[in-house]
Amino acid sequence: MPSSKLAKWLPGREVRVRRLERKLSQAAVGRFVKRTDQTVAKWERGEKCPDVGQMWALAAHLGMDEELKSYMIQIAENEHEENFQADRRFNAMCLRMAERSNGLILKWETYFIPGIAQTRAYHFDFVKVGSNGTDEQANRGWAFKKERQEALLRRTDSPQVKLLIAATAIESLRHIGEDAREEQIDRLAELDALPNWDIHVLDAIYPEGAHAFDIYLPDGAEFGSPPFVYAEVWDASWCIEERDRLARYDELWQLLWGKSIPLREFLNE
Repeated sequence: MPSSKLAKWLPGREVRVRRLERKLSQAAVGRFVKRTDQTVAKWERGEKCPDVGQMWALAAHLGMDEELKSYMIQIAENEHEENFQADRRFNAMCLRMAERSNGLILKWETYFIPGIAQTRAYHFDFVKVGSNGTDEQANRGWAFKKERQEALLRRTDSPQVKLLIAATAIESLRHIGEDAREEQIDRLAELDALPNWDIHVLDAIYPEGAHAFDIYLPDGAEFGSPPFVYAEVWDASWCIEERDRLARYDELWQLLWGKSIPLREFLNE
């Protein structure tokens, strides 16, 4: 695959988030791996990637789990060859970090409530049933969603979050119990009431092939990710970074958003 700016960005962002969680200075992290605070700053800005030895030490020092450490090591190993191979789990990690970092987050969903707005009951009563997954997969999936939800809502820099949901996804709530349905609707209304959130519903015909996708833009955020689109099918997912393709997704988003109505208007019909 082409060189991924996301793969270069993510390690430094993980270092920064974990460093701040542990109340460590850049100088303190630098001393641990025998580098200067200026070098750590370059890592955190995505200008440079730690080498393999540094990454091993950083992973241990900053509490990265085995899965994340494995990806970080692969990125470090392939920095110069620029052939790091992303997969669905790595892409999910990019989404998680972009939701903690970017200034503008746009999500279009055709069949499901977006993960960052789901309730626990909806996840287990609808998503798990629809995917025919195991209890272990469902539990792991919910833990990951919950972590993303909480991290996004903890942000104090007020990122702009826009959710666009097909009416089909709202109407499918009839397949779960009344209490779970009301809880999910209340959750959407609660998020929509936040000053930096905007939820719309598309109750109109949309172009064939306009499947679910997310757009993540830095939008002025100092440590935001490179602009990218996330899209997936049953057996694969992609983080799309090419500028011309990003522009086409942005055009599609504008078209879909222009056809939509605010959530509160849809619910009051």
